[in-house]
Amino acid sequence: MTSDSRQWQPPRLRLFEQAHRRATWLELLYDLVFVVAVAELADVLAGGGLLAYVGLFVPVWWAWAGYVFYANRFDTDDVSHRLLALPQILAVAAMAASVGDLEERSGLFAVAYVAARLLLVVAYLRAGRHVPEARPLTVRYAAGFAVAALGWLASLAVEPPQRYAFWAVAMVVDLATPLLTRRHQGKLPPQTEHLPERFGLFVVIVLGEVVAAVVTGLKGHAVTPGTLAIALAGVAIAMGFWWLYFGHIDESVVLRTRLAGQVWVYSHLPLSLGLVAYGIGIEHVLAHPGGTSWAVGLPAALVLAVLGVQHLCSGDRRAAVLRLAAAALTLATAALPTAAALPLILAYAAAQVGHDLLRPRPAAAEGAA
Repeated sequence: MTSDSRQWQPPRLRLFEQAHRRATWLELLYDLVFVVAVAELADVLAGGGLLAYVGLFVPVWWAWAGYVFYANRFDTDDVSHRLLALPQILAVAAMAASVGDLEERSGLFAVAYVAARLLLVVAYLRAGRHVPEARPLTVRYAAGFAVAALGWLASLAVEPPQRYAFWAVAMVVDLATPLLTRRHQGKLPPQTEHLPERFGLFVVIVLGEVVAAVVTGLKGHAVTPGTLAIALAGVAIAMGFWWLYFGHIDESVVLRTRLAGQVWVYSHLPLSLGLVAYGIGIEHVLAHPGGTSWAVGLPAALVLAVLGVQHLCSGDRRAAVLRLAAAALTLATAALPTAAALPLILAYAAAQVGHDLLRPRPAAAEGAA
């Protein structure tokens, strides 16, 4: 079978193709394993492991983002691409199986993460071989990710909690690698139609976890008018978050400036962290309806603040100010009893949705960041 057949193709640069582009079936399968991983991370947070939740969420999200950016530039969806992507799915599944018992399975988590990253390194080296104009970028990505993987492997020489210090250093190297290659990224900008859709799909995954947390909370307690009101308000607020995010998807943001585009990308990490934590907060409130609403208010404020930052990246300063003001109000509301706080947070979200519906959409170039 020839190398230019549909089944076997070398990587090619997808950035400047004119064909309408959407997520492939393989990408959707890749996302499916992260539904499971996010659910496992939510269980960690529900069990009170805030630091473990944050510390494990970062590499899980970064494993997802790494594949997304490779596919954005080089995906051919041929046999060779699938043979590199499908084992990554298995590696992420192993990561998901490890997070619930990290004391016993931290080694498995590290090995699985390294496997996913080294497969990505191989993919980038292969892309650099076949796409010469991308070689300066792919070589630097491969080098940075490989160094980070070595840090993860080195962590196996020590036991927790010292092992987690190695993870933190390696994770900094991982996250910093794209930031240190901005000059080369500018020559190969992301494909604007595909990238926002992929990040939007991950937002859908974490919003689904909010609904799952509410359902779990209701299943574990008697359904009374009070618990039902909390559950409905919790889901309605999540719908407000959905509306505020997807109502202003700006495909051009990834090209607006290299800095604004990267801030927009990285901001999805705290956004996802906040949305999952918000869902677990609602589950907690359903179990303890008489207390204060910190478990809901803090993550809700984080979500609104991140949405404000994303609007700044898109140049929509008016919406950004509204989101940041709502975040401040939500943070102040978090000290109130649940019965008072949830209606107020819902009112803040609904007011912003109403404002967005009543005003004209700003021009894409207005106030470019």
